[in-house]
Amino acid sequence: MTDEEQRAVSGGRPRDASIDQRVLAATRELLMEVGWDNLSVRMVAVRAGVGRSSLNRRWGSKAELVLYAILGETPDLSPFSGTDLPGWIEWVVRGSHELFSTPEVSEAVPGLMLALRENDELRKALWANFSGPAVQLFIDHRHATTAAQRRRADRDARAILVMAAGAALFMSTIASDEDSDALRGRITELLQRSAGAE
Repeated sequence: MTDEEQRAVSGGRPRDASIDQRVLAATRELLMEVGWDNLSVRMVAVRAGVGRSSLNRRWGSKAELVLYAILGETPDLSPFSGTDLPGWIEWVVRGSHELFSTPEVSEAVPGLMLALRENDELRKALWANFSGPAVQLFIDHRHATTAAQRRRADRDARAILVMAAGAALFMSTIASDEDSDALRGRITELLQRSAGAE
């Protein structure tokens, strides 16, 4: 039974979905206005016009709130629709670059890195929620049928995700002068070749 159904049975008010939208929008705005260090849950509640207890019921920490605001609740798999294995790799590289290039993510990354190091449960949930569906698509593209094939495809997919995201983070922060379509294209080619997906 969902939270909404339980509240309806017990006579409680159903969850107002517009609160989530207002809160996440306010979080993104404030992240850009005041930065990670000065952002607080109380500040977001005031900007969104909701009680702080509403935020605390939905998100367990500032880090979790910011992650939802910049990444969404679940990964968007629509770019993978209709792709083959080379297309899957190309989108992982391009999508990682697009994500780390957004101003909100650039602002949040340093603080989130520290917060995730200190919150192992949140870190594990983030990795599982955002890698799991994409990994399964990769396994399906590989037509892995045996347990050994599925383990290999799972490991390959996770390795590609890590390399693509790591390259995007490095290019958006350290090697920003080298951030070019040609370099991203070459990264894609190398990953496709290593995965036998040319």
